[in-house]
Amino acid sequence: MNWKNLFGKRKTPRNTNDADEMLEDVEAEFNYRKKIDPFWMKVIIGLSVMFVGYHMVTAGIGIPEVYKHRTVHLGFLLGLGWLYFPATKRSPKGKPSVIDLVLFALTIVVTVLTVINRDAYLLRGGVLSMSDYIVGSVVMVLVLEATRRTVGGQMLWISIICLVYMWAGPYIPGVFSHRGQSIKRIIQAMYSGGEGIFGMPLGVSSTYLIIFIILAAILDKSGLGKLFNDIALGVGGRFSGGPAKVAVVASALTGTISGSAASNVATTGAFTIPLMKKIGYQPTFAGAVEAAASTGGQIMPPIMGSAAFIMAEYLGIPYLTIAAAGMIPAILYFTSVYFQVDFRAKSLGLRGLDKSEMPDIKKTILHYGHMITPMIVLIYLMGQGRTPLFSAFYAVSLTILLSWFRKETRILVPEAKSVAVNSARTGVSIGISMAAAGFMIAAFSSTGLGIVLADSIVAISGGNLMIVLVLTMIVAIILGLGLPTSACYVITASICAPILIKVGLAPFLAHFFVFYYSCLSTVTPPIALAAYVAAGIANANTDKVGWMAFRLALAGFIVPFFFIYSPAMVLMGNDGSMLSADWISVVVSVISGLVGTWFLAASVEGYLFIKYPAWLRVPLFVAALLLIDPRVLTSAIGAGIAIFSVVIILVIKKRRGPQAAIKAA
Repeated sequence: MNWKNLFGKRKTPRNTNDADEMLEDVEAEFNYRKKIDPFWMKVIIGLSVMFVGYHMVTAGIGIPEVYKHRTVHLGFLLGLGWLYFPATKRSPKGKPSVIDLVLFALTIVVTVLTVINRDAYLLRGGVLSMSDYIVGSVVMVLVLEATRRTVGGQMLWISIICLVYMWAGPYIPGVFSHRGQSIKRIIQAMYSGGEGIFGMPLGVSSTYLIIFIILAAILDKSGLGKLFNDIALGVGGRFSGGPAKVAVVASALTGTISGSAASNVATTGAFTIPLMKKIGYQPTFAGAVEAAASTGGQIMPPIMGSAAFIMAEYLGIPYLTIAAAGMIPAILYFTSVYFQVDFRAKSLGLRGLDKSEMPDIKKTILHYGHMITPMIVLIYLMGQGRTPLFSAFYAVSLTILLSWFRKETRILVPEAKSVAVNSARTGVSIGISMAAAGFMIAAFSSTGLGIVLADSIVAISGGNLMIVLVLTMIVAIILGLGLPTSACYVITASICAPILIKVGLAPFLAHFFVFYYSCLSTVTPPIALAAYVAAGIANANTDKVGWMAFRLALAGFIVPFFFIYSPAMVLMGNDGSMLSADWISVVVSVISGLVGTWFLAASVEGYLFIKYPAWLRVPLFVAALLLIDPRVLTSAIGAGIAIFSVVIILVIKKRRGPQAAIKAA
């Protein structure tokens, strides 16, 4: 993360077609060595193949003892981290430095010792020996350094502050004071405790996240990404403002197999943003469309990015239940973006693409269509009650098998190496951030800080749910600035979810509310990581793209409040049970939400049939808010305001004449 840009005026990113260079400006995880000497590249390939192979084997036949499995997983992550990520900008770019090699060797030693000593530790009844304390302290330092390199300074300082807080409790005044913990106790909590480095977040990384990272990489390599992009371009490209609509659809589809908003922008934006500019969209709007659409990929079932798997583990409910509950909010998000794109295209009188500019859908489906089968099998297996680990393993295996059916999709040795390298490199930053999240979870659980924060915020709000929701939203967005989505969710869930539960929300609603704002931080100024990459591709001002993306994603910031008050929107019944909402309530939620997002887009864009007077934006916005809320009274009031506004607009349109509908903005 570029901290000069974080605290000062942000520069417009360099204009380049190299996605890696733009991503490098955004997040620490993309600052890896890209031009590596042949010898060391072979070492990395070999280590990556071992890493992916280990997780494929354990996914297929069963994982070893949990703590040992997580240790091996972390060992691979740290080892690859030292080879990939330089310590400073002055470090060698083509090969690891001497310090990197020392850290690599140290990682091997502590990994082996941790695995070997695990049984002896259990036989001692959980009592650490002096050698355990030494190894544990080394592991903590290694994780902190790896966090600095791969995740960035923000996560590093959060981790360090948590460690200091655990020790300095007696010296802190007020309600945040606690008894304090000795250095040995802190090491034990972080190294051997169930809520430290090897706790639940790293457990999710070592099982669900890594296998789905492998699945996403192999699906993309086999042509599924091309299938999604070509279908979106072929279906939507001919309509008014077609490329922008293609960006929305393609990003939604691509997002189902990728959890990184910035990466989604670099992947789909490389062809959608130039197309949008070509037909007449301003660079700022073109970049914002791609940023908002790519961010939505993290909330789009069936995969929903990495944070949703962590939520499933937190709540102890099937992942597919979370995916099903997220369908209506995701639809509302993308339709809102789509409507804004449509209104902007009509107000500017933009055309679609010519037939010669669009791909041959039939040819694309013929060559790549069979690669959608693994996604269908994945959903089917999870629907049958199989675990995500089991389902993803067979989806990966089926992808490899089906890829051989056609030459265009075939996974040969070079492609397999590429999949292993890409999967391992992606897994490093996510896995390290999960290990670092353990510092915060351990600090909260061992000091009671979470309870203190919950009590304090509830007291400040007077128990008012709306005030608590707004405060939670603000905290989640602030914590998410500059953090990977998965790390942001773990941190905000640790702080905010207990607060929401304390004021009476069902645990799922509390976590899902936090999850949404963790994802939306990527289009929240002033950081807006997804917008930064999009601005680079569009050659536009970063701040302008960020604020425009925020406007486009506005529905995403509003919808969570409504599913809190109307749980049927996430398929929750009145009794708080999952997937038990009656179908009438669900249908009403969908219809009311779609109509509301249509009016929301109209109010934001200032266009509905015509470019209407600015003062009408206010009643349309109010109507949109009331309509998105599916409760009868609010929807009825919203419908009345909307009808009144539409009548006025139609009268104005009639007075202006037939050219009013296409009048330029």
